[in-house]
Amino acid sequence: MSDFYQEALIAEYREPRNQGALVNPDIEHMETNSSCGDQVTITLKLSEDKKTIDDVKWSGKGCSVSQTSMSLLSDKLIGADLDLVKTWQKQDLLPFFGMEDIAAGREKCFTMGLMAVKKAIMNWENK
Repeated sequence: MSDFYQEALIAEYREPRNQGALVNPDIEHMETNSSCGDQVTITLKLSEDKKTIDDVKWSGKGCSVSQTSMSLLSDKLIGADLDLVKTWQKQDLLPFFGMEDIAAGREKCFTMGLMAVKKAIMNWENK
């Protein structure tokens, strides 16, 4: 990873995007990584037709990888189609980090936010 990306990730961790909680969200979900204790809570506001994400806020605690990944993901979620988000995988997040892959030991941290969002959407759809 280049120095540019390392500096960008440090800056993202120090000043994360879209942190907080939405008032009256359409979707809310908390996810915990049982192996390390990292945690993220996501709140989503959907469009009127309930097909896209209009706004996202999140809060969490944990390692820099999980928190930075969630911060970057939160920007990608705004305006995204719910059906498309459900198909996203690790490879869809890697370009934000300027990476082609991530160490196996950090993969759960890296994908925790995405897994939380996907579970949140699926739980909401199954209500």
